[in-house]
Amino acid sequence: MADSPKEAEAAQALFCAVADMIGYSKVKKEFVLSKLPNFKLFKEYYGKTIDEAYKGTDTPQITKDQIEKFLIEKEGWYESSLKTAVKLMDEITTISSKFSKIKAPKLQDIVYVRGAAKQKGRKSNAMENISALFDIANKNEKQYFGDINKWSPADIYFVSTKAEKEILNQLNLAMGELNKSYGFVDLNSITSKLIDSGDLLPLSLKKVLDDAKIVKVNFLRSKEEEYFSKIEYYGVSDWSKKYTKDKPITRDIKIYFSKDKKDKLKIRHDAYSKTYGTNKAVKCEIEVTGAGGRGGSVVGIELISKIISKVDKQFANEIKRAFDSGFKKYTLELQKMNKEYQIKSGTKLQSPAKEAYDNDRATLSGLYVANAIMPVIYKWFKNNENNNASLALNRKVVQKFIEYTSSRTIKSGKFVIAK
Repeated sequence: MADSPKEAEAAQALFCAVADMIGYSKVKKEFVLSKLPNFKLFKEYYGKTIDEAYKGTDTPQITKDQIEKFLIEKEGWYESSLKTAVKLMDEITTISSKFSKIKAPKLQDIVYVRGAAKQKGRKSNAMENISALFDIANKNEKQYFGDINKWSPADIYFVSTKAEKEILNQLNLAMGELNKSYGFVDLNSITSKLIDSGDLLPLSLKKVLDDAKIVKVNFLRSKEEEYFSKIEYYGVSDWSKKYTKDKPITRDIKIYFSKDKKDKLKIRHDAYSKTYGTNKAVKCEIEVTGAGGRGGSVVGIELISKIISKVDKQFANEIKRAFDSGFKKYTLELQKMNKEYQIKSGTKLQSPAKEAYDNDRATLSGLYVANAIMPVIYKWFKNNENNNASLALNRKVVQKFIEYTSSRTIKSGKFVIAK
């Protein structure tokens, strides 16, 4: 739920704790919208249980009152939390048979946690300690991942007392004797072992609109490889003509991986900067049908080039050179434009000047950044369409982006999606 309110993550942790306390049999019968259509009614039935269950959660910087207010105001998130809790209870033993203890009434030795920004005087919880382990592993492996969400996009964790201790012990080792050698093999080993033993569950949450589903990711590598093998390349959007002031075209390029062209990679330079400076962010976003239309993204030409280099290093270097050259020109032109608009430190343009400025800045992005990198990308993909051997390279680039953005690389950890 990277794009979802932090209260939604905390609400789901609370609902899982409530379901744990009540037990599967009662949850299955009573956690239905026809009986409990809104959170106010839910609280009338389970007010005392909510108070007790909250003690079994660790949701830093989000209070119980905030969660309850959020669920009253956002009925869709109440419905999603209810459905997800029921589905998890339904299928949790398919993740590991050791999770059967959660189905029994009474809160188990599991704490339902979410991470938060560090606060002075607050002890880090297990999710935050896992994040610290990720930072050490990623540093030792030359920043293999751009951020922790590409290793695991878990929004909350179920953590037993045993898991909490083992993760802390692992962190002490990683910060001590193993500081220079700790890697993703080590991190994935400890988290996988704790998942199998029913002591840890990384849960990635999506807002449930209809029926909830539970999807296991990275539990069996052959399944992930099978999924990638079915991804095909279906063309690239036209960039045979460049962007001009007189005939501005869309500033992005799209690489399609469905016949209807609804599923695609979209690469675009984000020109926006609230300080009116230059923004180097080039974003490759996965757009797919369903699931809100988004399937993750990669930001930064360095990371985009790094992923492409796994297929074609020469192509990756060419994109990087084109961007560096185009961005240099863009920076100079933006500086000239800022003088024309009399931009100074602390300036805040008001309408209609703001709209005019944003349009002019987007034009500069098209002329100097998009015109530099999009033709290079377009030419490479179009040239590879000439025969089956080179066409396989197009498909492989799409697969690599989806693999990375969906957190399914060979170095990514196990996690479960509730959606």
